[in-house]
Amino acid sequence: MISIGKGWWRRLLLTGIYALGVFGILASGGSGSGSASSCGLVIQGIAPTTDASNDIWIGVLAKTDDGNVDSVVRLNEDGSELVSFVIGAGGIENAVRTVAIAADVTNKVYVGGDFSGGILRLDPDGTLDPDFLVGSGFNGRVTTIVPLANGKVYVGGFFTTYQGVNVSGLVRLNSDGSWDHDDFIAAGVSNVESIVLATDVTFDLYSGGQSPPWVERWNNNGFADTDFNPAVFPALSLASVPFRGNEIYVGGTFTGHLVRLNSNTGNTDRGFVVDSGFDADVLTLELTVADDIYVGGSFTTYQGVSANGIVRLNVDGTLDQDFLVGSGFTDPNDASALSKVASLAQATDGTLDVYVGGGFSEYDGNASNGIARLKVDGSLNTGFAVRISVDGETCSNQTI
Repeated sequence: MISIGKGWWRRLLLTGIYALGVFGILASGGSGSGSASSCGLVIQGIAPTTDASNDIWIGVLAKTDDGNVDSVVRLNEDGSELVSFVIGAGGIENAVRTVAIAADVTNKVYVGGDFSGGILRLDPDGTLDPDFLVGSGFNGRVTTIVPLANGKVYVGGFFTTYQGVNVSGLVRLNSDGSWDHDDFIAAGVSNVESIVLATDVTFDLYSGGQSPPWVERWNNNGFADTDFNPAVFPALSLASVPFRGNEIYVGGTFTGHLVRLNSNTGNTDRGFVVDSGFDADVLTLELTVADDIYVGGSFTTYQGVSANGIVRLNVDGTLDQDFLVGSGFTDPNDASALSKVASLAQATDGTLDVYVGGGFSEYDGNASNGIARLKVDGSLNTGFAVRISVDGETCSNQTI
């Protein structure tokens, strides 16, 4: 009789388990580490709530084994899902591009994107707000939304009509969704990528886009400031600076990809030096309370120094050496065509953390599925662990 040792049985068992895993027999829809199923996230909008909850709203494209789903999700401060609103089957035709919290006391959330109508408004519980009536809405992509304290809202994008009426790429809507065409004109602007409010009393906002004039300054009635003539190229992101005479940062596709402009004339601010700047597009900007600026995009270097997707710059344009990102944001598996940083938002809980969204799968070598929360020193806040349920699968930002 042949004797078979316990070690042989152990090797056989491990071999069988490995084979089952390879062929997907053990795959499940759960979030457990090592699951053969996958649920990749692409985040293109982040909006922290303005109440005491410390929650955040995010625009989500979830790429699951069973298909893709676009939605808007409200997360607890620890990353767990509270409520969600499904836009539709995932893909460019339904993608969420921007999320913004109402600036009044309602704490409602505006959502813009490529879906039918281009814009909607949700109540805090994640249900569609029936008091915001857009009808057929916009006939093209909504890229940027800026709510006002009076309940009105600026909307920019790649559209030419609203509710069947010809409009420019920048409009202002009333709180009920009707077009505020009597008080805000904004003629001759199209393909708007970003809007940011001005902080002086003369002019109300800036717009930046991919069609000339690239960056414009508008008063409250929608008339462009003819004295503001910046010599920049296609703009993808804007940030205004209330601390130093209302200067404005412009990020985009031009050489160097980032400038700071004087608010009165649009001349380049020589006190902010980027030299060679970034090696690829700047897609999102976020000012800090200390007057520094976070910069996110598809770049891999800044001034020749490695900077994968994100940097924090001092007021003079130098790298903030207290914000250390290591290898930064990457997608080593190239699982998403959107493997870049697409959105930034500072936390509103007093921590000075910053939320980062995009199509990445790692941050400094750590699994980070489309969204991360970074501490002020650049380290990953591991207390923020996203868990979103999509078609029976749990999308975690710790495992992919």
